[in-house]
Amino acid sequence: MQRQQISSILPILKNNKKVPTIIFIGNNVNSADEYLQVINKNRILLGFGGPGGYREENVVVIAYIDKAILYVGELDGNYSDRLEKIKNTFSNSGIKVDISENIDAWLKTHAAFISPLAMASYAARKNNKRLGEEEELLDLSLIAFRENFKALKELSIPILPKKFKTLAWIPKFIIKRQLRKLVNSEFGRIALSGHADSAYDEMMRLTNDFRDLVKNVRTNLDANKELYQLSFA
Repeated sequence: MQRQQISSILPILKNNKKVPTIIFIGNNVNSADEYLQVINKNRILLGFGGPGGYREENVVVIAYIDKAILYVGELDGNYSDRLEKIKNTFSNSGIKVDISENIDAWLKTHAAFISPLAMASYAARKNNKRLGEEEELLDLSLIAFRENFKALKELSIPILPKKFKTLAWIPKFIIKRQLRKLVNSEFGRIALSGHADSAYDEMMRLTNDFRDLVKNVRTNLDANKELYQLSFA
């Protein structure tokens, strides 16, 4: 399900007393705030699925990198017995599970990174181009997610996974080269631009949620504002 569709099923999940744990997997900037209004916090885990893709009528097109990865964590960051059981269950099915000590920060970092790329992809579509063909939009998306990382730092929200911290200081031409390679790859076509094209409402919700999160920071967010105008305005 997409982010904006979840509220409609919360009452159903609440009334299902036989399931002790519910993992909300997907894009989420607002932690479990909305879920906690309906469901007891002891039943909630947050997570994110590594594969990306889209639907074509009755067919689901998915791209994987190596083994499928599921990121999951407790709201308080503890490594609980149920996380261990969930990890073992998925691992036995060939799905790698990465337990996060701060899944909320992980999800916010993902939104900080992916929302500029989604906006740039939409802006490129308006020009009847792919993002990999638009040098200025690639530049703008790079500047935008660096702005977002600075905004998270200002809010004392850690950048996770930690390897994303390198994006703040690696020379721009190296990141741009890797971005172009990513968006032009088969994985990028399916998991990035393909997913973005089929999830416009979700990406708009994700972007707006992130904009609301960072609305009071002092960090300059001009690149994000420009991308927003180019894509959603």
